[in-house]
This record gives sequence, structure tokens and C-alpha cells, in this order.
Amino acid sequence: MARIDQVRELLSQRDDVVELQVQYMDGEVEEYAVDPQSDESAEDQLESFVSGIEWDRVKEVEVEYANEEEYELDFEELEDDEDDDEDEDEDEDVDADEDEDDDEEEDEDEDDDEDDDAPDVDDVDANADEDEDEDDEDDEEDEDEDEEEDA
Repeated sequence: MARIDQVRELLSQRDDVVELQVQYMDGEVEEYAVDPQSDESAEDQLESFVSGIEWDRVKEVEVEYANEEEYELDFEELEDDEDDDEDEDEDEDVDADEDEDDDEEEDEDEDDDEDDDAPDVDDVDANADEDEDEDDEDDEEDEDEDEEEDA
């Protein structure tokens, strides 16, 4: 919400505002006191004052009420709080991304573990070939022995 809108909302909450003080970032201070003798309503007087302020330079606004109660609206603190909230949101987004990455890594690790437990297809084929070679050798030896016996 724009600074002027925040101040307008603050002023609209109570109808007993008697003074408004604006402090700029460079230290300059402007004060405006409602004139009870004016033909213009307090609300209109405050709106005229608020409309003439360079809000992008304002550091804080202080409102004084008829019962001498004061309220301060510090824009620098509000912006710092908003920045902190944004940082926390970004941290949460980063954490969520890291969690997703961790989950993916765990899934990959599980897949790797499953592969380790199962025999490798190439190993099975190689063992089968070796068994066939051994069987062929045994057959050849048997044939040689049969031939020797026949002779």
C-alpha cells in the first residue's frame, strides 16, 4: 500500500486528530495542526496537507489526537519488516526446492540400491556363455573318449 494511502487510512480511523508531523529522510520536519476555527472540516484540512507531501521522501509520520495520545507510523521499519518477510518467503522457497532435490537424490539412491541387489544382466549372460563353453568342452572330451574306445 502506498504511504499516502496508509496515512489516509490512519487518519480515517479516528476523528480527533489535532496534529500531523511528517519527518523526511533528510531530517526535515513539517508539522500541521488542525485549526478548529477554520470553516473547513478537520478531515478536509488534513487531506489538503497530506496531498502536498512528497511521500517518496518521508521517513515517518506522527499523529497526535485530542487526548494527547500519539501514534507513529515509521515507513523505514515497515519496509524492513516487509524485506524480512520477503527474505523468509524466499528462504522457504529455497528450502522447498532443496527438499525436492533431496527427495530426487533419495529416489536415485534407492534405484541404485535396487540395482546392486539384482544381478547385472551382462554378468548373467557371461556366466551362461561360460557354462555353455564348459558343456561343449565336456562333450568334446566324451566324443574323444568314445572314439578311442571304438579304435
